[in-house]
Amino acid sequence: MIELLRDNTSYWLDSIEGAKYPTLSDDVTVDVAIVGAGIAGLTAAYLLKESGLTVAVIEKDTVGAGVSGHTTGKITSQHNLIYTKLKDRLGEETASIYGNANEAALAEIERIIRKEKLDCDFRREDNFVYTTDKARVKQFKKEADVAASLGLPASFETKIDLPFPVVGSVKFSNQATFHIGKYLQGLARAVHGNGSYVFEHSHVNGIREGKPGHVSTRGGMVKADNIIAATNVPTFPLMARGTYCIVEYPMQSYIVAGTPSKPVSGMYISPDKSHYSIHPVKRDGKQLLLIGGEGHIPGSRINISTRLRRLAAYADEHFGVKDIEYRWTHRDYLGYDDMPLVGKLYPWSKHIYTATGFMKWGMTNGTMASMILHDQIIGKPNKWSATFNPHRLQAPAAIPKVIGEKLGLR
Repeated sequence: MIELLRDNTSYWLDSIEGAKYPTLSDDVTVDVAIVGAGIAGLTAAYLLKESGLTVAVIEKDTVGAGVSGHTTGKITSQHNLIYTKLKDRLGEETASIYGNANEAALAEIERIIRKEKLDCDFRREDNFVYTTDKARVKQFKKEADVAASLGLPASFETKIDLPFPVVGSVKFSNQATFHIGKYLQGLARAVHGNGSYVFEHSHVNGIREGKPGHVSTRGGMVKADNIIAATNVPTFPLMARGTYCIVEYPMQSYIVAGTPSKPVSGMYISPDKSHYSIHPVKRDGKQLLLIGGEGHIPGSRINISTRLRRLAAYADEHFGVKDIEYRWTHRDYLGYDDMPLVGKLYPWSKHIYTATGFMKWGMTNGTMASMILHDQIIGKPNKWSATFNPHRLQAPAAIPKVIGEKLGLR
């Protein structure tokens, strides 16, 4: 039996020595205050500063220490088998907007990397959703056809570079991967300075909208005309936590990482039992293989060690991973209608915004959300805004569907 580490440590955070940013200890005034230094918060800060605004990012821990630093690190518009589902439930236009917005987010990440010359191991890779279940082949062929009809780089494949047989897969070509820790550190460096700030170890204890509004911590206050709550669930104002529980729900996921016996190319995920995710990353000229899966809704009676051991056994059986060098768990939030929630915090809000519910695909969905919020704040029309409006009626209406699926009733 493979021995598991005691510590819950993400490879992305352990493998970097990031810059240290000050704790907020005084009052500052900027154009936009942003709560959360993950990919959504830092990308929004970067884009707004690029447009000439001053920003302050307030983080309770350190840059990237939240959900963004515990991801699988895939940059792709292929989010499992989502496009048939979106087209059937919400219509072809919504499915098209979702896919093309995420493709645009991938391109935006590459643009930022090139402009800022970020050394974050960015490279283009193909992404695959695969199955070993013959009964699902028809479903996979339909997904490939739907995604291709939306203008996405999709095709149905039967031969892929995995060391075990699969009966079908949907391939999205020319997707990407990077070191998320290095990328976030690069964004933070670009944001901090010239009247803009990144604050770490600054726990927010209050947010108030106004002209200006303010974000308060124990050490000081950030005054700003506009505020973005770029956290998993908006915690302030306090009513927001209860409100957003109506339109999104949590999912706990697990990742183990070790060295495979043979190199693997491409990125993979399967909707089959346990929903395994496979992502090889480069490390010091060698390869580290990240295996994710075993997800569940928090609060159920789940033995965490059992889930991690299943992942470790899978890594050993299929990829010859004999030593688990990292293991971690993280919690994501999913919109009940399979869509992120991006825009004004409340229907009546004028200057306070949120971005959440990234469906476990935060690299592109978080970037896309930042692009929307940037446009809303500077007054630029954005063709995706209405689709991801957090106050759309379809989100709470989908609650019975999700409950049925999770309880195995559908």
